[in-house]
Amino acid sequence: MGRFDSLGAKRPGSQKENLPTNKSDQTVKRIIELHESIIGGMRNVLQNAMVLGEELSIIKEKLGHGNWLPWIEQNVPFSERSARNYINIYKNKELLNRQPVADLKSAIKFLSEGSQDEKEINPKENQDPKILYKKFRNGDRLSPKDKFALKEFLGNEKQKILEIAKKKIMAIEEDIASL
Repeated sequence: MGRFDSLGAKRPGSQKENLPTNKSDQTVKRIIELHESIIGGMRNVLQNAMVLGEELSIIKEKLGHGNWLPWIEQNVPFSERSARNYINIYKNKELLNRQPVADLKSAIKFLSEGSQDEKEINPKENQDPKILYKKFRNGDRLSPKDKFALKEFLGNEKQKILEIAKKKIMAIEEDIASL
């Protein structure tokens, strides 16, 4: 028997024929239903957070400066920070819908990544993609949100260049054909 002959042998406990695989089994059905319910529930949580953020945004805008914090304290069972998170989720719903974000906590984390100092000094909400590109080319670290925005920008730039190139190629081909 060679040194590696035992590698091809079945290992104890690894034989699939010993595993219960009957999907008509009520326990298996219940496990699958619970899993699907959890996945659906996670989607609903994020969607509800977006709707809540929209409603809070409308109220905040109507209340005007200085009235938001007192309104939060008097009317809702969560903090101003939670309200800000909901509003941020609403404002970034398009971005979140295109990301593999499974739950509320990961959505908040995704939207708030980056250093606190950087956020206060240089808010990223409407940062120019050209500036982001320069930072990227200089080797600066970008948050996932900035990376997403930059990928979108570069994809659009690529499309523009391709369209221009196609038009030029067509013009050259017409010139060649007319010769």
